[in-house]
Amino acid sequence: MTSEGTHATWSTQELDADRPDAAEYRELADDLRSRVADGWDVVFVEPSDAVMFQDEYLDLLGDASRAADGGSRAPVERVADSAYGVCEYLDAFRLDENLSIPDRSPGAAGAFSYHGHCNQKVTNKDHHTVGVLRRVGYDVDPLDTTCCGMAGSFGYHDEHYDLSQAIGSRLFEQVEDSPADRVVASGGSCRSQLGDRDDADDIPPHPIEAVAERLHGS
Repeated sequence: MTSEGTHATWSTQELDADRPDAAEYRELADDLRSRVADGWDVVFVEPSDAVMFQDEYLDLLGDASRAADGGSRAPVERVADSAYGVCEYLDAFRLDENLSIPDRSPGAAGAFSYHGHCNQKVTNKDHHTVGVLRRVGYDVDPLDTTCCGMAGSFGYHDEHYDLSQAIGSRLFEQVEDSPADRVVASGGSCRSQLGDRDDADDIPPHPIEAVAERLHGS
C-alpha cells in the first residue's frame, strides 16, 4: 500500500530540525493508522523507509501523538507494529513458501552475493533477505560489509566523492572475491554505488526483483 503526496525518508538532521513542527508526519501516521485498523500491513521496498516508520517516527512523534490520542498508544506506534521491509514481510510470514516456484533446490537459480543495507544491519533485519532468497532457489553469499559509501545522498556530493569511493572500494573487493556471479542489494543508493564500479555491467537488482525472476521462470 502507498500514501501519495508525502515522503517517509529523512535524515536524522532533518528530523531534529523539523521536530518543532511535525504536522506532516503526524498526518501521514494518522492516515496509515486508519489503514492498519482495517487490517492492512505497511510494506516498504526501500529499507530506510521501513526503518523510518519502525523506529525514527516513534522518536519524532511518539509522546506528542500519544498525548493527542488521550494517552493511549500513539497512532505511530500502531503503524510501527505493522511496518515491514518487503523481504522481512515475506520471511516473517513465510509468504514466499506459497509462491509457485518449481525448483527450490539450493543454487537452482544461480548464486548472489548480498550486501545488506546499513539500516537493516543496525536493526538486525538483513537476515530476512538471505532466508527468502535461499528458499526460492538461490545460493546466497552474505557479504561482511559495512556502509557502501553512499550513506543516502552523502556520496552524491562532489566534495564527498573520494571518501565515498574509498569506503565503497572495500565493498567492491568483497563482491569481486565472492564465488557468486551476481550481486544483489536492498538499498537504492547501495545499488547505485555498486552499479558505478568499474567492472559492473548494470545496476544490481533489488532482492524482490530476484524473487520475481523465479516467478517468471528464471
